[in-house]
Amino acid sequence: MTNPTAQDIAALRSEWITGGRLVVGDDPSPSDHEAVYRWGLDFIDGGADDPDYSTVLGLIYHSLNFDIPFSATKSVRDDLMHMARRKLEDPQWRRQTI
Repeated sequence: MTNPTAQDIAALRSEWITGGRLVVGDDPSPSDHEAVYRWGLDFIDGGADDPDYSTVLGLIYHSLNFDIPFSATKSVRDDLMHMARRKLEDPQWRRQTI
């Protein structure tokens, strides 16, 4: 999600509040689900300075697309969980681009 407007951010935040726990709950390791859910909310609100901001917003946006089969977005949710866990562990962690 490149160049999101304030309206885009507000809509994504609202969707994450409504559906984020379903997205996170699909992961098989529940011990950190609440932390990942809260991280997602905090990141939407305050992660604009992070170089991975648009990537993470895109992952959140696509993982919340419940109009397509949930199985079709599994890899997106897996990527989101991976990035969230890495950034929770080390807020300075950055996604490697090839």
